[in-house]
Amino acid sequence: MNDVNASGLKTVGTEPYVGETPQIALGSWLTPNPLFYVRSQFDYPDVDEKSWRLQATSRGGQRITFSLDDIRQLPKHTLPVTLECAGNNRADLNPKAPGNQFDNGAVSNAVWSGTSLNSVLSSMNLSEDVVEILFEGADIGSPTADKDPEPYLRSLPLDLARHQDTLLAYEMNGETLSLEHGYPVRLLVPGWYGMAHVKWLTKITALTKPFSGYFQGEKYVLKYEDGTEKPVQEMQVKSAITSPGENESLKCCTDYHMSGNAWSGRTGIAKVEVSVDCGNSWIEAELTGPSEQYSWQQWNYKWTPNTPGEHTLLSRATNSDGEQQPLKAVWNELGYAINGSKPIKIIVSP
Repeated sequence: MNDVNASGLKTVGTEPYVGETPQIALGSWLTPNPLFYVRSQFDYPDVDEKSWRLQATSRGGQRITFSLDDIRQLPKHTLPVTLECAGNNRADLNPKAPGNQFDNGAVSNAVWSGTSLNSVLSSMNLSEDVVEILFEGADIGSPTADKDPEPYLRSLPLDLARHQDTLLAYEMNGETLSLEHGYPVRLLVPGWYGMAHVKWLTKITALTKPFSGYFQGEKYVLKYEDGTEKPVQEMQVKSAITSPGENESLKCCTDYHMSGNAWSGRTGIAKVEVSVDCGNSWIEAELTGPSEQYSWQQWNYKWTPNTPGEHTLLSRATNSDGEQQPLKAVWNELGYAINGSKPIKIIVSP
């Protein structure tokens, strides 16, 4: 499915709507709100700002309720954060994995504003035996045909929930959150794949035992061919070429700028290398644009193609911990965390 909806997103799925950021917008450091990718599990809920409340329940059952005005009056915190759907690039897998067949547009970058989640947690009675915080969205549905309807539920370890950069976000690029992005308040967990950023947040609950619901214990799990499993959490080191595009034609002996983005969860990018000969040799690219902990890093490489014919371009990123992006992603049953170098074929004409 390659239709483009009215906002300019590439339609990947419907009921609920799923859309990718178009290739042309991936070259910008900041993604415009209408072009920010959209992914939801269930249909959008009906939300009334005046009646919306966030209910926070402590270990002993003590409940505190926050209105949207209450949340907005807490100290404001603003961060640029890149979000990537765990299934981004799933279409590249062979054999295919189930789920939305994303190309490379299920990733976008925005400046988010809200209050640190800890501003709310600090008002709760969190006893020493609390290990996780559970988050519930207002969206409800049947995750599979044989399951009863349930709300979207995810949890976070307490230390991550209390981190100052874990946000209750209500603004995106200086605008009020739109419905498709979680209005009026969503959870924002910088560096983690998109499924962690619970939208349309309505409840926060302190837990003394780790949570294992459908969207944490069954669906968002890396299941490898050797039988090992691990949860989908932090985004893996990755880069993508945004220009030139697939099958683009370039003229021989003319200067061009290869460019793209690189990101790595909660870790910075140390370098990006490019190859113009299908990985036989690598040259370090220049890192450009803003350098922010939780946002993608733009890069650029000036290239003068001097051989006509087909060329295969690649990029690979290395993060500040020394982890290097693999040439090929590791196949897994549900098609998550696909971070292999994606080849771009171009034609150089005489």
